[in-house]
Amino acid sequence: MKKLLILGTGLLVSGVGSSFAAEQKVTLSVPGMYCASCPFIVKGAISRLDGIVSVSADADLRQAVVVFEDTATSLDDILLATKNAGYESELLLADEE
Repeated sequence: MKKLLILGTGLLVSGVGSSFAAEQKVTLSVPGMYCASCPFIVKGAISRLDGIVSVSADADLRQAVVVFEDTATSLDDILLATKNAGYESELLLADEE
């Protein structure tokens, strides 16, 4: 009986904690992307971060679109990841999912 009560409480706490997490969607300007390999490098750098849900990058538009859990990573972390990969970036648009 105690095991059931503990398990039930754990599920309740787990469910409550996840309600505070929000997915954020940002579009970044990445002016240094100019070739076919660049989006793969940018996408790979961002994808390594915790909390990333999805990433798409387009060299023609010189943009990256990132969906992430705001409790696991931040816009600053994402911008730093692109910078560390050799691509300066800046926020163009932010939407809450």
